[in-house]
Amino acid sequence: MMPKTILVIENDPDVRYIISYVLQAEGYKVTTTAIYADLDEIAAHRPDLVLIDEWVSDEPGHRLCLKIKTLERMMHIPVIILSTANGIEQIMTECKANAFVRKPFDLEDLTGKVRELLSEVSA
Repeated sequence: MMPKTILVIENDPDVRYIISYVLQAEGYKVTTTAIYADLDEIAAHRPDLVLIDEWVSDEPGHRLCLKIKTLERMMHIPVIILSTANGIEQIMTECKANAFVRKPFDLEDLTGKVRELLSEVSA
């Protein structure tokens, strides 16, 4: 069986490295980027799940999440928002994200949510 692909969009190189390392150790194929150009670039990665930092590039991560969730060819992809923001639950609801992980994050919490969302996709 092919490993699930996770796209991590995170501007902090240390956080990108840690997330990538941990998820690869869990058996996932991980692609990371500090910025995103457009939705076509994201689609080209064919991710099974996307992790988006709330503060990335020139645009808040929740705006990117909302774009993903309103585009028919991508709306099925689970999205997890990573954030230090207060009111992250509200942000998650407004952008239709599937889950959020509060920074600084607990690795068990992160991997548990990834596992849960990916098992729902393949079910």
